[in-house]
Formats: sequence, C-alpha cells, structure tokens
Amino acid sequence: MNENKLFEIARDMKYIVPQIFLDYDGTLVPIVKDPELNQADGELMNLLSSFARVYETYIVTGRDLKEISNFIGEYNIIGLHGAIFHINGETLALPGFQKYEEISMKIYRESYNMVDKFQGLRIYRKSGGVLFHTGNITDKCTIKSLKEAVKSIALRYNMELYTGIDIIELRIPGVNKGSAIKMVRNVDRQAIIIGDDATDEDAFKLNPDAITVKVGHQSTVARYSICYSSVRPFLRALLK
Repeated sequence: MNENKLFEIARDMKYIVPQIFLDYDGTLVPIVKDPELNQADGELMNLLSSFARVYETYIVTGRDLKEISNFIGEYNIIGLHGAIFHINGETLALPGFQKYEEISMKIYRESYNMVDKFQGLRIYRKSGGVLFHTGNITDKCTIKSLKEAVKSIALRYNMELYTGIDIIELRIPGVNKGSAIKMVRNVDRQAIIIGDDATDEDAFKLNPDAITVKVGHQSTVARYSICYSSVRPFLRALLK
C-alpha cells in the first residue's frame, strides 16, 4: 500500500488544481447488502460540498442519474458506467441510449419472476441496464446458476455482462468509465481517479497519466492503493 506517498502528493497539490473523479459505492460509502439504502451520510455531504467549491469534481458510478442524485444532490455525475453525463446542470446521453432504455425495461419485466427461482435475489432496473443483486444469496451453486441465466439474457439482447461485488449486471455494450473520463478530461490538467471495483480498472488503464488510486487490497493497474477507511482522510488532506 502506498498511502504515505499519497498523502505526500496531497500536501504538494496546493499549486495544482486537478480534476477529481470519484467512484461512489465502495469508495465514498461502504458496500452494503441493500444498495437502495446507501445514502450519503452528513460527513460525506459536507466533504463533497467543500470539494465542489475547490476542485472540478465528478462522481463516476454505475448507478443511474436519478438514483445517485437522490443520494448526494446536485453534482457533476458520470452515470451508468459512462453512458450518461450530468455536467454543470446539463444532461447528455451517448447515442443510442434510448434504445437501451427500452431494452432494459423489457428485460426487467421478463426476468423479474427470477426472484422466485433464486431465493435472496433482488433485481433493479436502471435507465440503461438491469442489476441482479446477489448480496442475500448464500449458496454458491445458486449464484452460479443465476450467472448462467443472466448470461443467456445478455446474449439474447446484445447486452454486456459484468460481475462485481454482490452484483451481476447487464449494461450498454462498449461503455466504460475509462472512456467516459477521457471524454471530459482536460489534457492540460492533472487528474485524480479513485475507485474500488473492476469497473474502475478501466478508468485506471485508459488514464495512465492520472494519479490513479485503488481502494482495497485487490490486484490493480492503479499507481497507488489505499484502504477504504483512509479515503476520506486523503480527500480532506487534498482540501488542506
């Protein structure tokens, strides 16, 4: 872990105003069994408010805009892993987004009866994807069977299949956080990218010149690693 080096970088940032790209779940808030309840706490709300006044800050998340906005309020947001952008009060979606909104609704309606077959499964419809949450499924064989079922749905509708911590997700193909961040980056400015999941690895890989920070102990291409409990202290150090 390179946390000491990271905090040295934070101290040296007083003459540099970088763009900041922050994942939400697992980075700013912990991973929880009920993702619909993962509201930002008061400390985080104050921290984000301070950050937005000092830095050009983006929340980069797999959640859709409505959901994440309900959690944190009005900020620059890159949602659905990079399929939709809410920047300076304006919302823009990638070409073909409406098509996938319709597909995701159809998949959600057709697959919701799977909650009866796979005990503990919860299904969430996003505006451009479908999330199968496995946090309450304890049997590994059940999860394996579920993955095969979702894989067949992905093939049928030409959706991209992604598996992460307690989730199996169908999302818009060809979309990833790395490409999305590159679209809004200013090439003449430093960037700091912080995230914890496999989706954030795309952000690290496609932005190798940035200060990339992995939250957790897993293998990563990021330049630095930090434990979850040190993320907010690091952000506060940047503010100072």
